[in-house]
Amino acid sequence: MIVNLLMFIALALTSISGYLLKVVIRRSTGINSILGMGRGVWRDIHTWAGIVVVVLLAIHIHQHSSMIGAWFSRHIPHRPTRIAVYVLLSLLLIATVVPWLYM
Repeated sequence: MIVNLLMFIALALTSISGYLLKVVIRRSTGINSILGMGRGVWRDIHTWAGIVVVVLLAIHIHQHSSMIGAWFSRHIPHRPTRIAVYVLLSLLLIATVVPWLYM
């Protein structure tokens, strides 16, 4: 439950900071800061909250791995197909994480 709550808070921070960066604190609006924090601070909040979401999501998935495995076994009984789905999902996960390694 704690992981879910923290993930919700981090996701809300990511969403709110993204909205502020995209819509409110733009060069064209003339608004330079909100709550005393400028665009750079909000960008940092957005980035770090997003990283926290990804880390907590990995923990959440790990906590439910046996349930996820049982679901896949029940709904994809053909073992080679199930392995192909696992490989595809793993590649998608890697594609999500690898860009962060080069920043």
